[in-house]
Amino acid sequence: MLRHRLATAAVAIPALLALILWAPAWGFALFVGTVAALGVLEYLFMAFPEGRRERAVFGLLGFLAVAGWSARGLGLFGDPRLDQTLSQAGVAVLLTGGLLWVLLGRRDFEEGLLDLGRALVGVLFAGFLLVHFIWLQILPEGPYWVIFVVMTGMAGDSAGYFVGHAIGRHKLMPRVSPGKTVEGAVGVLGGNLAAGVIAKLLLLPHLAWGEVLALAAVQGTLGQLGDLCESVVKRTYGAKDSGKLFPGHGGVLDRIDSLVFPVAAVYYYVALCS
Repeated sequence: MLRHRLATAAVAIPALLALILWAPAWGFALFVGTVAALGVLEYLFMAFPEGRRERAVFGLLGFLAVAGWSARGLGLFGDPRLDQTLSQAGVAVLLTGGLLWVLLGRRDFEEGLLDLGRALVGVLFAGFLLVHFIWLQILPEGPYWVIFVVMTGMAGDSAGYFVGHAIGRHKLMPRVSPGKTVEGAVGVLGGNLAAGVIAKLLLLPHLAWGEVLALAAVQGTLGQLGDLCESVVKRTYGAKDSGKLFPGHGGVLDRIDSLVFPVAAVYYYVALCS
């Protein structure tokens, strides 16, 4: 397991850094949008393992919504106002299309509405939250902020993994995730703070020390909450991993669960305060 994790990381990290720093904005947006669409698909296969029709309908609506949300980075019209309008339309398409499907396509509309609610959770978690990476990347110093989020998240995950396996004794939330420990959670925060220090020194030197440490701590807390929320989803649907795309790491949702809450928080912080 550890060997697979290290091998995957050795390939993924340099490629991801190159994409963030040197790819055109539309290339980064296309990558994030594709990952978000794969995450939506993974969720739908967990939520509707036997429901081919539900996967098809909600998958189509989810892909349209992700495409709309990604428009701000793709620059489809060359006008930021039009791109933002298309991005906002993603929510309208998702909700309107889903409700019309319940009304016109389901006789058991009570169950249909419950299915729509289940699908919306996955599309918003894997799709809407993840595309905040696109929106963050196009802000001033956006690529550095994206690296900040990814670096602190990865450092926290790695530190939590090693600390939890080495000295983890006290269960954090055993009903949700039996393997997670309080000691591992403290290790995650330690890794987040250490990565935050490195990010300030190398990427964002103008940040005050208190600001960067507070952001790293908030990221660590939100990241662990996102991880636990994804564990709730997997346990609800009886899945060990969300998928098998990344050897040793699971699926897309298993990789982004600790990033989606933090990237949304950092995006709004930077957008409002910069």
